[in-house]
Amino acid sequence: MSVLTPNPPPASVTAFLSGLPAFLSGGLPDTVVSETYVGSAPRIPSAADVGIGSGPPGPGHPKIPVVLQAFVLSLQDAANNTGVISATPAGWRFFAGSAPDGTVLGTVIQRRQTWKLVAVHYGHLVVETLNASLQLNSLLPEQFQTQEYELRLLAIPGLNMEVFWLAAQNGESADLILPVPGTLAPSRPTATAPLQMPTFLAEIRPLAASLLTMRAGYGA
Repeated sequence: MSVLTPNPPPASVTAFLSGLPAFLSGGLPDTVVSETYVGSAPRIPSAADVGIGSGPPGPGHPKIPVVLQAFVLSLQDAANNTGVISATPAGWRFFAGSAPDGTVLGTVIQRRQTWKLVAVHYGHLVVETLNASLQLNSLLPEQFQTQEYELRLLAIPGLNMEVFWLAAQNGESADLILPVPGTLAPSRPTATAPLQMPTFLAEIRPLAASLLTMRAGYGA
């Protein structure tokens, strides 16, 4: 099997590279509007942690091991699906760094034709997600090893769910769904037992429909 990752638009890469230093420790303090923590301040990865050098002729670029296209499925679409996914593109996710305490995940989206880095996450879940994305080739069962898939991230915010979406490239095989570490996912898929897309959509349909019946203020 071959797991493919498409190349992001060049402008999105530029937005990530130019915006990332402001989110790192020791970066650009004049860009921080406010900074508040519950408890003690955490250790935020630095420019050096993610591979940004400091020598001439400039600071250089971070180490980017994986870039994934992100998609979003609304709660309404999850509840009303007919077995065919209708997800909306939602930008790109850039991993930078690789060390356990020095890896970040940046979200780049397009607003009014302009790409912008809008969020950066770090911590053990980011590292676990990166490692899982790099190991999918070897973790899937043998019956899937002869196919080519494009690796994507699919979020369903209404269900607080995020999964890996392996989009089949031959037009005949079903797409596959696997959980992202640390997030809610369907009950059955594991790293070695993916769900086919129609089964995944059938499983989330009643849950999404039940949430849509809740009154406002009850967490729907």
